[in-house]
Amino acid sequence: MIKYADRINSLPPYLFAAIDKAKSDIIKKGVDVINLGIGDPDMRTPVHIVDAMKKSLDNPDRHRYPSYEGMLSFRTAAADWYRRTMNVNLNPEDEVLTLIGSKEGIAHIPLAFLNPGDVSLVPDPGILYIISVQSLQALNLLKCRCLRE
Repeated sequence: MIKYADRINSLPPYLFAAIDKAKSDIIKKGVDVINLGIGDPDMRTPVHIVDAMKKSLDNPDRHRYPSYEGMLSFRTAAADWYRRTMNVNLNPEDEVLTLIGSKEGIAHIPLAFLNPGDVSLVPDPGILYIISVQSLQALNLLKCRCLRE
């Protein structure tokens, strides 16, 4: 039998797995459930977006891995969006990072800026996986209570 590392065994159960099981159990009983869970879309992706994705798949350049820094055109579009919507100016060359998702970025930021034993401020309430990931990185977590005001 494969034994997990102590750092894995020390993690708390993943809350959303327990919520998914409870939701599944109650749906099997015929209850109509309104899902206020993890944030999966509950609507179809708009047709114009799906059509653009399909068209993009015909481009052979889309069948290769991008460079490690991502496409400059994407980073420029992201910087333009921030400028238009948040009034924040970003340089797409060195201030915009392409990620596979927000969890990846949140999980890797401490690896870049904190060392084992450093203190990491964690919002409470906050995103649960931050605690798990930062615990694996041997950080001292300091929960900061977020108040309504």
